[in-house]
This record gives sequence, structure tokens and C-alpha cells, in this order.
Amino acid sequence: MNLDEKIQHSIKLIKNAEKLALTYNDFGFHLAFSGGKDSQVIYELAKMAEVKFKAFFYKTSVDPIELLKFIKENYPDVNWVRPKMTMYQLIYKNGMLPLRQVRFCCEYLKERNGINSVVITGITASESAKRAKRKEQEHSCIKGQDKIFIHPIFNWDKKDVLQFLTERGIEKCSLYNTQDRIGCVGCPMDPKRMRKDFINYTNFKRAYINTVQKLINEKGKYLEFDDAEDVVNWWASGMSRKQWIANKQTNNRN
Repeated sequence: MNLDEKIQHSIKLIKNAEKLALTYNDFGFHLAFSGGKDSQVIYELAKMAEVKFKAFFYKTSVDPIELLKFIKENYPDVNWVRPKMTMYQLIYKNGMLPLRQVRFCCEYLKERNGINSVVITGITASESAKRAKRKEQEHSCIKGQDKIFIHPIFNWDKKDVLQFLTERGIEKCSLYNTQDRIGCVGCPMDPKRMRKDFINYTNFKRAYINTVQKLINEKGKYLEFDDAEDVVNWWASGMSRKQWIANKQTNNRN
């Protein structure tokens, strides 16, 4: 399909699910809005489909300042969902920093939202092999409650997204001038970006270090590291804990 055909397919998918969405909420769809380019596309598609929806931004407490400003200025109607616990409080509660294999932060800060709703998301199959196994419409049950997903741009690629935004004159967040994706500062899914973020947002790195220091002092965690900053540097390295410590021991002997 070309882009025009994909647009029409996406709009039809949204329209066909509106009746179901309205059985859950009078406002219609729960649109998951991150401020990133994919979420900008689904927001625009929902408007083009002329369906009822509310857009929600899940604030995490470790969001880039530029992103927060962009959403406030360009999407004033988006509803902000603020968590009961910050990322740092979550880390302390769980006694560890989140890892690729243990992302308790996503589960608490994002995935719990939209319960008993039909949720429109901006995920695409091209993002990862894991996401490619998903479907345009999915149903899940979280603690006995429904959560139905509609992924209108599931079969779009990056080129489609950028072309759509350009043709409709939609401005992207300034962070895209220097990076391909936008996410939490300190996301373990992308160590390379994490290291860059910690250079650009030293206050976030300091907050993570302070939190790790509390884990060391009050819970006896990470005692095999030199100090809290060493822990955070390991976390951003992409190495396993065993590899990081082994490398340090080798360097010390040399």
C-alpha cells in the first residue's frame, strides 16, 4: 500500500472500533500520547476519523524538559497523568535500577493506564521483532479488567510517519533534530542514548546517583561497586554487572 492507502486503512480501523470504545467510556478512545512523532500521527488520524477520544500523556518524572514544553505548547488539550510514585521512588521501592529484562518502571508508569478502555497507540511492526508479532487490534486482561488496543499505524514505517507529518505541516519536537527516538532519561533499553542523556541532563544523573546512594546506605545494595556513581556508570554502559566488575579488576591490576 502507498501512504494514502495506509491513511485510509488506519482511519477505517479507528472508525470501526469507535462503537466498542464508547461502550467503555463516554469520551470514546483513550489515546496514548507520548509527544513523539508516532503519537502525533495517531492523534491526527483520530481527528481525521472524526471519532470521540481523549489523549493522555503519562508523565514519568524523568521526561526531557524539551518534550514537556513541546506538549504544553502544541497539544494543550492533552490530559497529563501524573504517577503516585516518581521513577526514583520506584527504584528505591524495588531495590534496584530498572534493566532491559526487568522494566518495572514501564509497567507502573505507563502500562497500568487505559484500563477498561479501547486504547489507541502508535506502535509499529518495524520497531522490533517482538512488536512485529503483534496485531492491529489486541485484547488483554489486567487484574481482571479489559484493555483493548488499536494500533492504527502498525503497518507504517518511519518514512510513512515522516511523510505524513511533513505533508500535514505538523511540527515535531526539537529533540528529533539530534536523535531518532524520544523517551525517558535513563531508559535501559538504549544505553548509548542514556550515556548521551546523562551528559545533557546532569541533574537527572545526579538524582539517579542520589537514589542509588540510598539503596547502598539503607538497603545494602550494590556493595560490590566503588560508589553510587560507579553503579550508575555501569548501568549506562550496557555491560552486565559481572563484566563491568571484571573489567575494573583487570584495569586495576594493570
